[in-house]
Amino acid sequence: MPRVPAFYSVNEAKKAASHRVYHNNGACPLGRDIPQNERKPGDVGHQLCDDCRRLNNLDDLDNLGR
Repeated sequence: MPRVPAFYSVNEAKKAASHRVYHNNGACPLGRDIPQNERKPGDVGHQLCDDCRRLNNLDDLDNLGR
């Protein structure tokens, strides 16, 4: 699935800074579970979600094969 503009959950503020993540892949299950009204644009210095990173890598590999 294509990448989407980076976003994070308003609830990330409740986590330790080292555990805060943002999302940028439309196929990410964790990102899809965040209600629209709880999403904020950008990455605000958070680390990329592991699932988004994996999905982005798969997309990149797929695009190389085209």
